Amino acid sequence: MDGSLIYVKTPKGVAEVGARGAQLSMVARRVLIMMDGKRTVDELALYARAGEIGAIMTQLESEGLAEKAGAVAATTVALRAIGELAPPQTPTVAPPAPEERDLGPITLEEAKRRAVRELNDRLGPEADVIAMRIEACRSIDEFRERVRDAERYVTAALGAAAAQDYLRALRRGS
Repeated sequence: MDGSLIYVKTPKGVAEVGARGAQLSMVARRVLIMMDGKRTVDELALYARAGEIGAIMTQLESEGLAEKAGAVAATTVALRAIGELAPPQTPTVAPPAPEERDLGPITLEEAKRRAVRELNDRLGPEADVIAMRIEACRSIDEFRERVRDAERYVTAALGAAAAQDYLRALRRGS
């Protein structure tokens, strides 16, 4: 297998990461989770045993959980055409300048949006599972627990300094 290829999760793959419906091995699941559209097959091979990555990538691709990065545009166009994927949203209003930002209390929904945005900015598609859990929060207590989970996740992936930066960004609303 060409080690320079880049794969991404398909919508089915993103759903699989959250739902655990397919009967994937722990190693294949790990590779799927770490797949972010930036890592090459060689980089993903670090999460598998020597010589396993080819079979894992073939399995993920054949089950429709992953595809080569160049194929993403074609899939996106096809999904939009059949109405399974909403068109991309473009912001219509520029964010306020820092001195204009409202520093008052925010709603739970805004806090969830901010937490997910900051998490995705740091981890990209790797944050899909925890982002879905944050979005599903129904109370502030549940939200706090999910933010603690996100902090631990960022710590594990990027280090303690990045986790503290994540929390600071949530507090200041950047």
